[in-house]
Amino acid sequence: MLSTSLYFLTDSPAFKLGKAMAIYKCNKYPEKDFIMNLTEITKITPLHTKDWYVKWFSSVVLIAAQLSTAMGVNPFPDYPLTMVLYLVGILGWLLVSYWWHDRALMILNSIGAFIMASGIIKFYFGVM
Repeated sequence: MLSTSLYFLTDSPAFKLGKAMAIYKCNKYPEKDFIMNLTEITKITPLHTKDWYVKWFSSVVLIAAQLSTAMGVNPFPDYPLTMVLYLVGILGWLLVSYWWHDRALMILNSIGAFIMASGIIKFYFGVM
């Protein structure tokens, strides 16, 4: 069975060209097909739009929060700096997911924002 499926895999035109390819349908551009392969990355998102700035800013903030968590750095011990950084990054991605109409990202970031906000409330008020 394995050799048969391998035979069909090796008979594909993409394999003969030495490229592993896939056709990708993008929600933002449903009328276009994008051919993806492992050796090159085709950019399909627009540059310098409001969602581009928010997603990159949020990503940098989330990376800073991850570094702060991993290194155990807390320059202001009286404030939950890491949780605030996570909350800012998550809220940015929540906004981007709303603009993109991406329900999976909305659910993920809504839950993450609730968890971080709960942690900040617990830090200041000791409730929950």
